[in-house]
Amino acid sequence: MSRYRIQAVARLSGVTSATLRAWERRYGLPEPERGENGYRLYSEVDLARVQRMVALIEAGHAPSDAARLARTEPVVTAEAPIYDPAEAVRDALLSAVRGMDAEGARLAIHRALTLGPAWRIHEEVFVPVLATIGEAWAAGTLTVGHEHFASEAIGGALRDLLRLMDPPSGARTLLLACVDEEQHSLPLLGVALMGAHAGWRPVLLGARTPPQALAAAATQLKPDAVALSATIHRPGLAWGDYAKAVGRTPWIAGGRAARTDRAALESLGAVVGDYARTLQSFLAGLTPRAVAR
Repeated sequence: MSRYRIQAVARLSGVTSATLRAWERRYGLPEPERGENGYRLYSEVDLARVQRMVALIEAGHAPSDAARLARTEPVVTAEAPIYDPAEAVRDALLSAVRGMDAEGARLAIHRALTLGPAWRIHEEVFVPVLATIGEAWAAGTLTVGHEHFASEAIGGALRDLLRLMDPPSGARTLLLACVDEEQHSLPLLGVALMGAHAGWRPVLLGARTPPQALAAAATQLKPDAVALSATIHRPGLAWGDYAKAVGRTPWIAGGRAARTDRAALESLGAVVGDYARTLQSFLAGLTPRAVAR
């Protein structure tokens, strides 16, 4: 059965998202589920009942009566494809990458920037596109040139988004770096966006940051937290040297390589996990008093 986001239900019913949330609180209609990411997810039945409630209100019923009638009347639904703006942008961007169409990529990215907060654009558009490109590269249907083309276009957009996000006065500092020999900095830009969205001030050291450079930056900046990215696993990665570099500063490590070395990292005091799911709770748990200097 289809599941729709609140924006899709609002568009299909002509009711604003704010009104849908108000009806849910006041009348218990609609009755969305919650996805793993906390978003409301509406079924075909929810959509049909909202549309019926709208029709009853337009016919002169009070909203409370309309909600009661819409809830008790039999519902007949028909599965139909629903336009998903994020999916449309992903398809357009992938098409531009396949054709190495710089103008097409620019237009697709411009459309992506209208879809919501920066971190959501990153998670719902750029991450899936890069994953698809990586899979196509591994399968031999795209080349390393396509991957570089996409990385440049998306990396530029992510940097622009970061520049537009102005942390509040007194924001705490999140120092971000890729581990030594790690050249994939796009995941780090996504983490910086999530940190900025949570009210932190991200400072990026970028790709291929050795422990000594991280230690020097940590000594100078005295960050409130450190985030490291490691996507490609390399035996013998010197996690112990990175632990010494951050000292007593709380730190989190993400990426496939970090998850592979989870046990070693956690023994060194790092938080390990999927950045999209772990970073917010990690940062939220760090009060100023909890940060050791």
